[in-house]
Amino acid sequence: MTRGGTAAMRALSFKRMLVWAAAAAALTAVFMAYLQPDLVVDLANRVWSCF
Repeated sequence: MTRGGTAAMRALSFKRMLVWAAAAAALTAVFMAYLQPDLVVDLANRVWSCF
């Protein structure tokens, strides 16, 4: 394997790790938002008002 190949694999690995970190951060933010009951009730009311 050439040096360019390992650098490309390292960049791909870094991008993959960055995507997983972003997904984990988004899921954490969503779960943390559900710990606030007022937010959940407000979202439910907004969705219900659409019908």
